[in-house]
Amino acid sequence: MNKSFMDEFIDSSIAANQEIYKLINTFPNDLKESKTLGYGGDISIMIDLKAEEIFVKYLSKYGKIFSEESGEQGEGEFTIVVDPLDGSNNFKANFPYFGSSVALKDKDGVKVAVVTNLANQDLFIKTNESFVKGKLFKSTFENIKKNSFSEIGVFEKAYKSKIYAKKLREKGVKYRVPGAFALSLAYGHDLRFVIFEGKVREFDACAGRFMCSDLYLYESDEIFIVSQDEATFRMLRDMI
Repeated sequence: MNKSFMDEFIDSSIAANQEIYKLINTFPNDLKESKTLGYGGDISIMIDLKAEEIFVKYLSKYGKIFSEESGEQGEGEFTIVVDPLDGSNNFKANFPYFGSSVALKDKDGVKVAVVTNLANQDLFIKTNESFVKGKLFKSTFENIKKNSFSEIGVFEKAYKSKIYAKKLREKGVKYRVPGAFALSLAYGHDLRFVIFEGKVREFDACAGRFMCSDLYLYESDEIFIVSQDEATFRMLRDMI
């Protein structure tokens, strides 16, 4: 894969997110209606389906699309794993924590990941050479760095927890439950940890997992743990 291909893919991913952002800020209430059961097992709302259409329009030329809403579409050497709207319920509730995740991969793994917070325009782009953060409609970026001052973590879907929420409570560990796993992983370098209890679906974590590849990470069918701090990571993993 040459550099121009990667640059074009990133540019197309940004353009798709820009179109989705304009759409959700023009017709927000029209996009909240529940529609069909998606491939991933959740009820798709109108924005899920519209966002998927936009990503297919911009990205299908690069390879096969694997999306939460429709499963696999198209063919090609590369697979583009897409969550068109991460945090759909947050969008419906006007809670500003929802976005999209895109990962381009081949048989050797992920090559490029783009995660966007469509509420505040935070844009994360990672390749094997760089990891940067910017804003959706700006062309300036800064390198991602670890925030060693963070004292809170994220426990996605903690309300479904059968084991770990109780253990964290017993240890007095602070966490939040924002409800958008890909976004939480993208913010992983600013958080003490990110946890997901249960089996993780590929389109939920593909891009975010790649963005956390330089952090401490453990994943099984029961639990997903990522932390920038080794002591925190070992404490969380020892709960298993």
